[in-house]
Parts: sequence; structure tokens; C-alpha cells
Amino acid sequence: MTDLALFLFTTLIDFVLLLLVIRVFSSRWVSEYNQINKTIGLMTDRLISPLGKSFDPQTLAILSILLALMIEFFSGLILFGMNCIKGPGVFDLFSLSLLSILDLVLTIFFFSIILHAIFSWLIPNQHSAFSDFIRQLVVPVLNPIRRRLPVPAGLDFSPFIAIVLIQSVSILISQNLTSKILLDGIVCANFRHLV
Repeated sequence: MTDLALFLFTTLIDFVLLLLVIRVFSSRWVSEYNQINKTIGLMTDRLISPLGKSFDPQTLAILSILLALMIEFFSGLILFGMNCIKGPGVFDLFSLSLLSILDLVLTIFFFSIILHAIFSWLIPNQHSAFSDFIRQLVVPVLNPIRRRLPVPAGLDFSPFIAIVLIQSVSILISQNLTSKILLDGIVCANFRHLV
């Protein structure tokens, strides 16, 4: 696969996975009247509609995660198959797919929390579809931290604590699990395209 084709393939897969994972959380936490939530719903409905017509939010979230796992698994199967002499086994590839989806969830919340903090500092009382979407997406993550944390002089440190926790889990996933356990024994001609 040429570099351009590989770039386009991985970009398309990453975009679809991003939409599916965001839909899992936005369908539960973000207002159904939010324009960004509606757009994500419309874009992912075409992917989920072959599985059935109408679902409750919990079933929709499960289907979105399962579809994201399947897409990640099969794209990994294609990429490892084309670039590796000895690729991972089915269980290892499924584990890598699961960890990749978990890492995507952490990345989404990492950047969403940073955007939420910036919006709350720069434009605290203005509302737009995007700022409301971000706020509604991260508030359920920040509220458990806020309940356990004192608020000295009106400063909210919950975004900082959440970012530290998210980065800690992300480092544990990337360093300990994938590199030492799952990628052992894989022989690839050009490994940088796969990671």
C-alpha cells in the first residue's frame, strides 16, 4: 500500500471511529437538540442502520462500541496483513483493538476537557452549539471529581485532576500493555505505519 493510500485509509477509519465513539457519550449526555449532536447522529445512523431501525440509547451505545471494535479489528487485520511477515494472533489483535478504542475515548475526553476549560476562561457566559456540546460532554466526567474536591477561592481544579488521571491511564495503556505484552513476536517490514 502506498503512503498516500495508507494515509487516506487510516484517516477514514480514524474519522469513523471518532464519530462512533463520540456518539456513545453524546447520545447519553448531550441534548438531542444540539446541532453537533444531531450531525453526529445523522452521520453515524448510516453505519448503524443496517443493524436495525430503532434502538433505545443504551442499545445504541452498545452497538456503536461493537461496530467501532469491529472496524478497528478489521482495519488492523488489513494493515498487519499487508505490512507484516508475522502479525498478531486473533486474540492479540482483538485486545489491541479494544485498547485502541479505550485510548481513543481517553483522547476525546482529554481534548474536550481542555477545550471546556479554555471556553470557561475566555467566553464563560456565551453559548454556542459547539461550546454547549463540549460542556455537556465533559460535565458528567468532571462532576464526580468536583464533589470530592474543595473549591479554594472559587477555582475549579477538576479539569486539571481529570487530565492528569486521563494521561496516567493513557500512559499505562501505551507503555505497559501494548508494547510489552501484545506486540511481542510481531515482525513487520514497516512498523511505523501500523502504530
